[in-house]
Amino acid sequence: MRARLRGRDELVVRVQNALALPTKKEAEHIVGTVIASLEATLLNNLEADGFTLKLGSFGKFSVRHKPGILRKIPFTGDTILTKDRRKIRFVSLGSLRQYEKVLRRVS
Repeated sequence: MRARLRGRDELVVRVQNALALPTKKEAEHIVGTVIASLEATLLNNLEADGFTLKLGSFGKFSVRHKPGILRKIPFTGDTILTKDRRKIRFVSLGSLRQYEKVLRRVS
């Protein structure tokens, strides 16, 4: 019985099979390049509030800026302003969303 693969390893195997690549190393290189490109694109656009990177039928990454808020420190009673934050949010699309709905019904 074949062991169940997770995450990146499963993706590498699927890419290797889909592209009929002779070695797993070639598939790992392709997957690594795509992931590095996604990361670079998101990191280069962190300053742009509302930036969206959409991958059809898979999902959408979006960058949101959250301003700092005033917080009271209970021990000292001081009020401080927290740092501004940037959040990257992922929203699944298409068949991935349908799969999530099925999983919610089963749970």
